[in-house]
Amino acid sequence: MSSQNKPYVLDVNAGDTLYLCQCGQSKNAPHCDGSHQGSGKTPHVAEYAEAQKVFVCGCGKSGNNPFCDGAHKSK
Repeated sequence: MSSQNKPYVLDVNAGDTLYLCQCGQSKNAPHCDGSHQGSGKTPHVAEYAEAQKVFVCGCGKSGNNPFCDGAHKSK
């Protein structure tokens, strides 16, 4: 997914389940909107036991996809 050159910052609550786009086609990035149908790709499912901030890669360069590892800062 490469929609922006910074991470998406999400506030998640305890008990939340996120479906994060892995195909790069979602119009609701970083969330999956089902656009992957027929692509052979599936969303990354992340479940959270506690409230926290989550940094999801927006540039597509992360080595820890779908989460940001700061790769967008390198030139």
